[in-house]
Amino acid sequence: MMKIFKNGTVVTGDGKTVLERGNVIEIDGVIADVNLYYDENLESYAEEVVDCSGKCVMPGMINHHQHGVTFGPMFASGCVNYGRDFILDHLDRSLLQGHTTVLNVDGFVTTDEVEATQKCHPIRIKTATTHAPINYHAGELCDGKGFLPKHKDECIERMLADGAVCIGEVGGGHTLGGGGQDYLYIPRAVKERKGKDIDYLQARAMKLSVLGRYIEESYYDRNRVAQALKEAKLDGFLTPEETKDIVYETTLASVKVALDGYREAATLAKRYNVPLMLHNAPTSKYIVHEIAKIGLETLICCHSNYLFTMEECVENGRYLKQFPGVVLDAAVHDPWGAKHLVATPDNLYAFYENDLVDVISTDFAAGNSDSMLEAIQHASLEKKLVGFAKAVNQGTKKVAEILPLLAPNLGLLEKGYTADIVVTKYPEIKDVSHVYIGGKLVAKDGKVFR
Repeated sequence: MMKIFKNGTVVTGDGKTVLERGNVIEIDGVIADVNLYYDENLESYAEEVVDCSGKCVMPGMINHHQHGVTFGPMFASGCVNYGRDFILDHLDRSLLQGHTTVLNVDGFVTTDEVEATQKCHPIRIKTATTHAPINYHAGELCDGKGFLPKHKDECIERMLADGAVCIGEVGGGHTLGGGGQDYLYIPRAVKERKGKDIDYLQARAMKLSVLGRYIEESYYDRNRVAQALKEAKLDGFLTPEETKDIVYETTLASVKVALDGYREAATLAKRYNVPLMLHNAPTSKYIVHEIAKIGLETLICCHSNYLFTMEECVENGRYLKQFPGVVLDAAVHDPWGAKHLVATPDNLYAFYENDLVDVISTDFAAGNSDSMLEAIQHASLEKKLVGFAKAVNQGTKKVAEILPLLAPNLGLLEKGYTADIVVTKYPEIKDVSHVYIGGKLVAKDGKVFR
């Protein structure tokens, strides 16, 4: 069966090509042609003709960093997942944002859990793996309540043989004192001990006052913590000592072991010659540098624009760029929507402005991440920090090249490629109207067809 997408702004994903009033012809789930002119008599043979005037046609986004997209344990901490309804709704949200492939980077998930989720949703789901002893121990120290015997019994070698795309995400905000502590573990501990609800900003104030941005045990100063509690309006029910105990318990215990897990994962990535994805943040900065010097074929430094100051993320990105095999991932997070984890897109813009972006992804942002297309719209079409064709490539074909097992024969509108296609408004490309996977319509005008 044939589908024709006509008269749209076509961005092929190759990093160079943007066709004004272009056409894409798909036959039996495969791209048959991309052109500026075609014989309109073809339309009589088409199952569907989509008039894309005033719209943009491009490959489906390949989101290589997402959590909470399978029925298995979540994060580097191995916590219990958020439940079936959340996971399917989260996948719906991702699909409606124009992502047609997602990589699960909750690395303790098993193959059967990925397969069970895939049966329930049309979005393409692949997985990474962190099934190694030290990483598992770090998860147990932080949480581990989502672990079953099968998760502990699994191993990286077997996961790779069963189709895992890479090793990752090693480390995380939950085991390394990042955002996961702010929106999950510290608020939970305060609720359990004091019966009080606190928000992520109050939790972050507690954490930073006790351990600082680089998560150092020696950083603690009682007067500093007391002042932070007062400013965060927590001094009415928390003392500095109680705050120290909560932060040490929820945050510090797993950090050292988690950092040792980086070396464990690097050794395995080198042994099996597979890509490695590392949580890149102030806490893990120096061990990421250490591993970058090893010379792995592919080392993805995740969300390299996150948690650092703007100056730090640019400086760190430039430093890492000098090492062969290093890939800098820029994460979108939630600076336009929820604004809970990241309040502004300034660091992301700085990465674009300094040409540090290799690939982009959304990350999780407590389930509220903005879309890759929204980031591209603002950074490219509005602020002109990066060319449109290049920006789309960084979320499509470039990702498929860096992670070959994630999206084979995807990420490009070119003859012979599988027809994962999104249609959006133009230039408001964050507004997605149609999503096709393998030529099949799976979402339209805000509705997902599961």
